[in-house]
Amino acid sequence: MPPRRALPLLGFALGCLTLAPHSADAQRRRELAPTLDSLYRQAQAALAHGDSAHGIDLLEQVQRRAPRFPGAFFDHGAILARRSEMGLAPDDVIRRHRASEKLERALDLDPNNPRYLLELGRLRLKTPFLRIEAERLFAKAQRAARDAGDPALLATIEYELGLVAARRFNALRHRRILTGTTTALDLDAAVNDWHYIRDFLEQRTAPVTEAGELDRLTAEEHFHAALAADSTHGGAAADLLALLYESDRTEEMLPLATTLARRQPRAPRTWLAYGLALYATDQLAESASAFDSALALLPEPTRDALLDVTQWLRPDDAARLAGLPAEVRAATALAWWRSADPLALTPVNEARVTLLARAAYADLRFTSEEAGLAGWRTDRGQIWMRYGRPAVIASFAPETQETNGAESTARILTVWWYPATSLRFVFRGPPAINAAGFAGNFRAYADNARRIIPMRLDDAHAALRLDTVAVQVARFRSSAGARVELFAQWPTDRMLADVELTPALVEGGFAFGEGAAYRTPRMIRDTLHLPAGRHARAVSRQWARTVHRAGAYAYRIEARQPDTGRGARGDGTVDLSPAEAAPIGAPGRFDISDLVIADRIVARDAVSVPDTAAGPPARVAATREAFSIEANAAMRFALRDTVALYWETYGATVDTAGVARLRVRVTVRILSIDRGRAFTARVLGGLADAVGLSAVGEETVSLAYERAVAVGTMAPHHLALGLGDAPAGQYAVTVDVTDLGGRRTARTERTITLERAAP
Repeated sequence: MPPRRALPLLGFALGCLTLAPHSADAQRRRELAPTLDSLYRQAQAALAHGDSAHGIDLLEQVQRRAPRFPGAFFDHGAILARRSEMGLAPDDVIRRHRASEKLERALDLDPNNPRYLLELGRLRLKTPFLRIEAERLFAKAQRAARDAGDPALLATIEYELGLVAARRFNALRHRRILTGTTTALDLDAAVNDWHYIRDFLEQRTAPVTEAGELDRLTAEEHFHAALAADSTHGGAAADLLALLYESDRTEEMLPLATTLARRQPRAPRTWLAYGLALYATDQLAESASAFDSALALLPEPTRDALLDVTQWLRPDDAARLAGLPAEVRAATALAWWRSADPLALTPVNEARVTLLARAAYADLRFTSEEAGLAGWRTDRGQIWMRYGRPAVIASFAPETQETNGAESTARILTVWWYPATSLRFVFRGPPAINAAGFAGNFRAYADNARRIIPMRLDDAHAALRLDTVAVQVARFRSSAGARVELFAQWPTDRMLADVELTPALVEGGFAFGEGAAYRTPRMIRDTLHLPAGRHARAVSRQWARTVHRAGAYAYRIEARQPDTGRGARGDGTVDLSPAEAAPIGAPGRFDISDLVIADRIVARDAVSVPDTAAGPPARVAATREAFSIEANAAMRFALRDTVALYWETYGATVDTAGVARLRVRVTVRILSIDRGRAFTARVLGGLADAVGLSAVGEETVSLAYERAVAVGTMAPHHLALGLGDAPAGQYAVTVDVTDLGGRRTARTERTITLERAAP
């Protein structure tokens, strides 16, 4: 509402006082008028500076001395009205009653004043059972503002009328009625049992079709009228755009938002709505630019709060981050936005744009002018920003009995249901005011949900048609420290299946850096031209990085086909202990690397290793570089495929001849299968120097052998297994190696999947 201009008390007071019958009284009134005018101005100054108590005291003095001056009564009533809350609490009832008395007195003295009618109408919206009168008062104020020729005030009144209709539309749009013997939603059951909400919505309610359509049309008419009267009215612009978005009319929303942003270049809410319209029409780069314009117009504290990444973290993580120095928080926030980006190869950060689109919607839809609260700060706004649009929204008519407590009476219950995660939230609010909070114990439930699922970005991922890059990570040791190898498989067979032009361009990206999820560095990019259409095949890639210190490291591997927009991503973390990060040759225990699961392993070079047992010397590859490993990144095999294994051991005890003796046991254990069935395994290759090979087991197959290896600090191992007629399912492959000289054992393990061929 535009700021009120101070009414000239002196002239009005003198006009009122001329009704008095005695000239002596008239002389006294002329002497008093300057004092009253000063008091009134002092009152307004005190109110402007936030000193409400002193301002009200001065207004009461003016009312006593000039009981027919409406301005003092109006200002007093407006203060009380804006302080009042909805509901039936005694303090609120008393405050609303006093505000009503003051505003009605002002209207008695100046019956057709549109400002007075407007403020009393706003108060009526907060008063149970008197809300219908609010619309009548707004309509009367509308006529008075037209007669007065005040376009700014008329725009405000048209806006209020539009809000009344829009709130009815929003309350009715998802309306459901209870069926059968059900009388109300049980809030305790809704909190404690996710089945209850699902069953309640599916079995005990029925949707009301086309509810609120007349209210939608009415709201649009008033918002357009407000903008016709004042094209700079930000509230009318924002709520009209919100109404179009709610009605899934984004094609109409975009040109209007474009026009309004041009008319209101300094209105952040309009720019947010413009960004939302662009986002809804899949113009992400333009949307990001519009959101940046909106952010630049917001006050710095508001902008910082809106972009604060701690709101997307678990509470414990948020508290730890908040306690760090400012420069560390800033660096962490930047890294968080980078890690949240679904596909770094695209020109925009879809996660950031999606979260800002959610904030824009929450600002448009849930902002409460009465409470002075931005929509994204409200209960509904926070949940919307955290989890996005619910799959199911259902609202129910106000309860007439105290089924869920007195505070539920005459208030609408709204249910948000997220089937993918079983998350559900229930809000409660009055039908005529855009304010609603968590119902029952749902505030505590929301806090707990944040600890488990701090946020979801399903909509950002869905827009990209994002596929998965299978990644197998293996940790080895080298003379310089830990060597981390990443074996990836781009799903280019699926990404390029519908591409007609061959070869097709595929962009790739790889990032690896210290600091777990929030420290992923910028990507190294490259491009490939690959066969497309029916010739498309999955492509394997491999990267290696040397790490010099222990800690948590993050990686990300991506692929993108720019013409179709299809992409794929694989990411995760690698934890390195001090022993794993130590270079070979440093004092330490007998150890083993990660197990690499491969389709094929070929030893390029070999060296002679003297065997103290009978027989010729065995030839064993001596270094990691001597092996060509075609890793199976997904660790998934077809039935009867060969499974190749590679691993390394470190720090084995050597005898005087420089030979280490090791006992190796390879175990394959069924984790889950389609049907109970025994299986056998056989060694197909890689064990030329094995001694005493044996295989036992049914549901668990164990292969054991001994070998003598010439080692300085590292010994490589590889073999190929055939699992025979093993059924489809998941299997644990475990390798135990015992250093016979030092009597120490180390273990490494992977899980593989055998799957039937697609029909």
